[in-house]
Amino acid sequence: MGRPDGRQVWVNFALPNNDTVQVIDVPTRRIVKTLKPGTAVLHMEFAPRGEEVWVSVRDADRVIVYDTKTYATVGMIQADKPSGIFFTARAHRIGL
Repeated sequence: MGRPDGRQVWVNFALPNNDTVQVIDVPTRRIVKTLKPGTAVLHMEFAPRGEEVWVSVRDADRVIVYDTKTYATVGMIQADKPSGIFFTARAHRIGL
């Protein structure tokens, strides 16, 4: 998933690596960070300005919020088997 400013792509994987998220710097095309939030990372959603990314981790029953500059965890929400995150900003991008 692309950060709104286009400078990074955050990538999640299918089995057997579905516990991994890699951050790719678009200008250099290099992996700049590898995160291990937990098994079954299914969806990610950026805050409208891209300062945070919310990652659903189904098998850990949580949503983790990362700072996209420091990669630090800035929040965590317990949720039963989360599998999607959709902010209202996305609705405006797809024309709803």
